[in-house]
Amino acid sequence: MVAYLLCAGFGTRMRPLTEHTPKSLVRVAGRPIVDYLVDELASWAALDAIHVAANHRDAEAFREWASGRRADLAAHDLTLHIHDDGVEAPDEQLGSVGDLAFLLDGVGIPPDGALVSGGDSLYRCPLAPLLNAYDGTSNRVLALYEPDPERRAHSSLLDLKGRFVTKVVEDPTGIASEWICPSWMLLTPDALRTVDAYLADEGPPDQLGPFLNRIAREQTLQALRLPKQRDLRLHCNTVDDLERARRIFRDEPRHVLDPETVRQCLPERDA
Repeated sequence: MVAYLLCAGFGTRMRPLTEHTPKSLVRVAGRPIVDYLVDELASWAALDAIHVAANHRDAEAFREWASGRRADLAAHDLTLHIHDDGVEAPDEQLGSVGDLAFLLDGVGIPPDGALVSGGDSLYRCPLAPLLNAYDGTSNRVLALYEPDPERRAHSSLLDLKGRFVTKVVEDPTGIASEWICPSWMLLTPDALRTVDAYLADEGPPDQLGPFLNRIAREQTLQALRLPKQRDLRLHCNTVDDLERARRIFRDEPRHVLDPETVRQCLPERDA
């Protein structure tokens, strides 16, 4: 399996910290944000390669970061690749779905499924149990409880029926749900093949939510519904977000949920 990490944004809402450092490489507790996700990926037994999309301005910084990670990833039989999407300015960005299309065009669609994730979130639960249970035959997205309406307004919301997602929406006024999904999804080859059609139909290239909504309508999308606990994911999108994440990592345990609690969130046949 393959992991596609979408790290090509310019981090404009985190300036001035991102003037010379890519957002995903800004440090929390002494390490780049994306390092924590890569650590989890190293424990995914079926994973073969990690492919990172970076903009042209930040590509060299990612190459330098990758050179320091390749040795430990090689011990897990993993390769790490940086892909420069050629974008030099924020107003030229391909968007999340656009960069996913860029990676798929360059790397190809894996025959057994993939993780698609942003690189600017910190998770306070182990992700390896969810990854190691994935067999590539279903589409899955994290479902996180968010009771704060203001925070929900900045996320994609999930309409759930049992463990299935029936709708993914960007407008919180159109749905009565306290469940959000981060940019973290496990997708089948069939779902990945729909990326080009989604963009050809003028789906928003900068939002993963509408793309997931299409998958929920045309295929099936399962929700990995974690327990009703706040701040299981810390999205570092602004300076305030970053300072809050740093404070939580400093003052509270990094892993709030243990592996067994996470495993209990799997569909019955995987548990």
